[in-house]
Amino acid sequence: MESYLSHLLDSEQLVALETVERATREERHALLAARKELARAVHDGAELAQLEETREIREDASWRVAPPPADLTYRLVELATPATAEAATGALASGADVWVADLEDMLVPTHRRLEAAQRVIAEVATTRTGDARPQVPTLMVRPRGLHLDEAHAQVDGEVLSAAVADVVPFLALSARTLLANGTGPYLYLPKLETWQEARWWDAMITRAEEALGLPSGCTRVSVLVETVQAAYQLEEILYALRERVTGLAAGRWDYVFSYLRLYGHRPDHALPDRDAFTMNTRFLRTYTDVIVRTCHRRGVQAVGGPVTLAPTGPFDESVAMTHARIHRDKAREAKQGFDGAWAVHPGMVPVVREPFEDRDEAVGTGAQERLSGGQEVTVTVDPSALRDVSALPGSATLTGMRTALRSSLAYLTGWLAGEGTLVHHGHIEDFGTVELARMQLWQWMAHGQRFAEGPTMSPLLLERVLEDEVNLLRRRGAREDLLGRAVALLRESVLAEEPPAFLAVKAYELLMQLGEPAQDGGDESDAA
Repeated sequence: MESYLSHLLDSEQLVALETVERATREERHALLAARKELARAVHDGAELAQLEETREIREDASWRVAPPPADLTYRLVELATPATAEAATGALASGADVWVADLEDMLVPTHRRLEAAQRVIAEVATTRTGDARPQVPTLMVRPRGLHLDEAHAQVDGEVLSAAVADVVPFLALSARTLLANGTGPYLYLPKLETWQEARWWDAMITRAEEALGLPSGCTRVSVLVETVQAAYQLEEILYALRERVTGLAAGRWDYVFSYLRLYGHRPDHALPDRDAFTMNTRFLRTYTDVIVRTCHRRGVQAVGGPVTLAPTGPFDESVAMTHARIHRDKAREAKQGFDGAWAVHPGMVPVVREPFEDRDEAVGTGAQERLSGGQEVTVTVDPSALRDVSALPGSATLTGMRTALRSSLAYLTGWLAGEGTLVHHGHIEDFGTVELARMQLWQWMAHGQRFAEGPTMSPLLLERVLEDEVNLLRRRGAREDLLGRAVALLRESVLAEEPPAFLAVKAYELLMQLGEPAQDGGDESDAA
């Protein structure tokens, strides 16, 4: 296996990686095929519902997940940034309770960056202790999802699963150090859709532990609830991971993107501008209620939606108003029952923390008390409420369409140059937010959306606005070759009769054709 993995792993570790890949490959392909089948069924009119065959798991109120380790009982603020050296420095000094070292939406997956990321994680592992309130954040790693490949390496002539390519090196390089320091290897699992996928992750991690000679069950996980499908199967997902799972986190924008992938072809499911609705709308409130109630029932921590704002300029009245808005939003989540929330910039850590600390001080309890034994809670999954976007405030606007195009083009151009995050209008964008933007553009195009200002979405309007935005990016110094490729990538996805399930897959194929960027461009951490 001649790749960056050969630089990271010794011969025995490489054999372990190949063993895990061979053992899990067939089921992974079957799970991805099942995803497509379900998407086609919904496209043809089927509706999602809870599974009859797993009713017994849901109705059995007695089971609980395994208790969390000490350093995952206090998670008021989890800081998610790219797994880069610069981001790690900022994260360790941030005051966050957890650092989520991201290998997925915030990191451009070139072989050089992936190798560097594993080395950064291994170095951070040496700083960790297993205290309930450690001096530096508890380390967690978000690997790439089930749907992504690692094309820099092959096993038996087939490309690797990106999940295997991320998890096995993390365990090989960092698990023993973490365990020796009284903590452990912790993962954040992205983009799960079904309980069978959760079972795959559990089996893959178990095989990796065995192949590397690690203690069985030493790897603990949290799950990002980022898909509509998963919202119907949260108890089953927890049950499949019951010996490992410690938390569920609300991945808001990925969840809305998942909604559009499932229902975007239906005219009555059209969404307004992204910024027009909040977590307090019925559509998203129902989704988060399911997360919180499921967590409380089974003894799992619930982590709220991410704050994507980046500090800009001096503290003035507008910044104070923004902080007050974040405080209100997080105070609502704290009241709803979330144990904490994500931030994606170190500067937002104190702002996110305060409402949860205020709640815990007022009620006199913390996560450990809430987790002890779970609670007698009924979890009701209302399919109509999870699908209901009829009451979302706002409308689709030409301004929103232009903003979606601008941020997507700027991000994709930077991503092809190696930059995994982008600050746009004070918000940190990653590949997840771009996926949502391009799906909104596709939906508006597919249904000929009439914008609030009067124009109707059409190929002609798209080209006119694209021309404006391309000229703007040129004036700002964007690389012409990469800008042209970004335009082609975005245009194709917006005008396609059937949009790609994940633009990240198409972008990765293009990245592999381009090869490693000539310059480091290591600005994944500019926003971090």
